[in-house]
Amino acid sequence: MKKLASYVVPIVTLVIFVFIMQGGIYFVTSMTDKNDIPDYINQVENDIKNAHWDQAREDLDRLDSAWKKAVPKVQYHAEMDAIDGIKENLARLSGSIDAEDPGLALAELRELAEHWEHLKN
Repeated sequence: MKKLASYVVPIVTLVIFVFIMQGGIYFVTSMTDKNDIPDYINQVENDIKNAHWDQAREDLDRLDSAWKKAVPKVQYHAEMDAIDGIKENLARLSGSIDAEDPGLALAELRELAEHWEHLKN
């Protein structure tokens, strides 16, 4: 019995860890319904294109809040570079919205969307 337990416990533990590490796609797809990060990205993009800077700041705050809720769910699945990339994009996007620079803001927003898509795949 002890010999069986010495084999079963490590195998079950490894299987649980593999499911946690590889189950990130489940967390990303299940959270898109709740956080709507792609929708927030589209809202900010529309605000920037229409030069509604105050609304863009509000939508960016919502996007940032949704991202902060999403990080704990994807941190086991995603690479830290992608997580850091999104965080940096949000910071630069905030600065470009404050400067009311549509070119830079749209570039940062597109890069942020690309990082998000990379997380899902």
